[in-house]
Amino acid sequence: MRAVILAVFLFCALGAKAQETFTVSFNDSDIGELIKLVSDVTGKTVAIDPRVKGKVTVVSKQPLTTDELYDLFLSVLDLHGFTAFESNGVVRVVPNKDVRSSPIPVVSNTPKADQSDEYVTEVIVLRNISAAKVLPVLRPLVAQHAHMAAYDPSNSIVISDTSSNIARIKKVIDKIDAAAVAQTEVVQLDYAPVEEAVKMIEQLLKGDKNTGSMKLVADARTNSILVSGDEIQRNRVRGLVSRIDRPQAQTGNVRVIYLEYADATEVSQVLNKLLQNMQKKADKAKQGTGASVEADEDTNALLITAEGDILDSLLQVVERLDIRRAQVLVEAIIAEIEDVDGTDLGVQWLFADQDGGFGGLSTGDGALGGAARAAFSDDDDAIEDLAGVVAGIAGATLGVGEFDGEEGFIALLNMLQRKTNSNILSTPSLLTTDNHEAVIAVGQEVPFVTGSFTSADGNSTNPFQTIERQNVGISLTVTPHINEGDKILLDIEQEVSSLTGETSASDVITNERSITTQVLAADGQVVVLGGLMRDNVQTFESKIPVLGSIPVLGQLFRSNRDSVTKTNLLVFIRATVIRNDETLTGTTAEKYRYIREQQLQRREKAGLLIDDDSLPVIPEWPVSPHQDLSGYNKTLNEMRIKRGEAPLIYEPTPAKQSAEDQSTNLESDDADQSDSQ
Repeated sequence: MRAVILAVFLFCALGAKAQETFTVSFNDSDIGELIKLVSDVTGKTVAIDPRVKGKVTVVSKQPLTTDELYDLFLSVLDLHGFTAFESNGVVRVVPNKDVRSSPIPVVSNTPKADQSDEYVTEVIVLRNISAAKVLPVLRPLVAQHAHMAAYDPSNSIVISDTSSNIARIKKVIDKIDAAAVAQTEVVQLDYAPVEEAVKMIEQLLKGDKNTGSMKLVADARTNSILVSGDEIQRNRVRGLVSRIDRPQAQTGNVRVIYLEYADATEVSQVLNKLLQNMQKKADKAKQGTGASVEADEDTNALLITAEGDILDSLLQVVERLDIRRAQVLVEAIIAEIEDVDGTDLGVQWLFADQDGGFGGLSTGDGALGGAARAAFSDDDDAIEDLAGVVAGIAGATLGVGEFDGEEGFIALLNMLQRKTNSNILSTPSLLTTDNHEAVIAVGQEVPFVTGSFTSADGNSTNPFQTIERQNVGISLTVTPHINEGDKILLDIEQEVSSLTGETSASDVITNERSITTQVLAADGQVVVLGGLMRDNVQTFESKIPVLGSIPVLGQLFRSNRDSVTKTNLLVFIRATVIRNDETLTGTTAEKYRYIREQQLQRREKAGLLIDDDSLPVIPEWPVSPHQDLSGYNKTLNEMRIKRGEAPLIYEPTPAKQSAEDQSTNLESDDADQSDSQ
């Protein structure tokens, strides 16, 4: 139904400026027509939310001015669950439930505030009562879509509602927020001197209008403050006293800190360097730090003497330095691979009698002498053993013999080619903390002559020599550095030294092979170091004098041996990061069980020939009955899988039966035996 709008122009009786009035009549009309009318009359731009819909009925019997028409418009919207507010020159019409999050205007206490249904926000400051306490009393007076909250620091209430309802609430607050009756309260102090506390509080509250007629009196006899004022004032004083009245900091400026992980001597050196830098800055400012740090090695503690902020800074540094550091397990295999490319070619002639004595060309193979004695024996078993003796000589061997009477000979043709041989020198294992050097050395201390003295003038002075002992053997030095992502930087120094067996005119001779390098490896990764270290070529010739020098035929009376030896030193290294006790326990248990397994296998191979008691076997890995093994067993298997090894299967230890369970089992066994009988 179309709305009927009557506009009547009236003029003031005094002949002043004409004022336009309106008579409005809407009967079940669309709310959009009312909004359009208000926009045309007031000249305001109106933005309508799509959810604003409905029918309205409005009848005005008296002419309305423009402002009165706008107030009527706001009242109609509120009745239908909508509201309008002006923001940036645009009137927005939205549902009431969305008004909290809308940019509604914030107003002050104006005469218009109690005559309009416009949705606004206002802050009301209370003087005598607590805003938090009065809030439950006022909350039922606002609509469900309105907002009301208390702000304790300024003791105020924030309200978002229609201006007319806010005016009503302000009248209620004025009645409640009357001048409260002043009361006197005693506030007890436990630590702070009462005179100083009163001076501090009065200085803090100086110039505050809310203090009003509040009075503070110090009672030195009981170390308490008498506070006279309303509830808000007394609460404020109590809050200040709770912050002032606290235990005094530790007397003096000396702290004793017991370290758990770090070394006190090393930490003290770091802190002293830090203090030196702080002292340089203090010297420029013509001030002194007066701080010092000492380390007590017996208790692994730090004694710090400093003032205020410097002491706090040093304590924070100590807290960050005294942490558990990761460890690195370094496992190495030092192997020597010898590649021998050699040939033996020649004829060996030997003569022997029945007594076993033999002569002839010397041989490098001791089995040849035994072959000669066996060949000259009349014992059939010894003759049969001749073939085995000759066959046991390394290489291809051809023998021809003639035996007559008491003497005989044997000629052996030996051909041999030798190949590669390997020798594991050592398998060291080192455990060290991050950035700390670890050294393992296995060998002997050999004396070396470093000087001598003899008398040149022939007097009675005794001659002497000076000797210095040096390590000869195998040594491994590793310094690990753990980087991001468990990458490990290894500083490696490895040396293998030995005596040559030869002596010079002055002293013994040693062979040394060493590796010094730096490698980057992942956690658990194996790296190999090494290369060609020595190349030795040897040629030997044995022959019968005169006969061995005959051209062509001399080959039958001499033996040649050529040997080329290339020795490689290889070092296999694997580094594993250990960050907790479970990983360390798992690693130790793995090596312990490996040793025990080797001992058990050796006992099994011995069989019946050796008494089992003569071959010791270490006991099983010690485990507490209540110890949870799942942690380091899991860690152990993770390490084995990382190395490409099969995981171990651990069966849980059966729980011990109680006395009742054992008696029940015995009764059942007796019953079974009786049934069988």
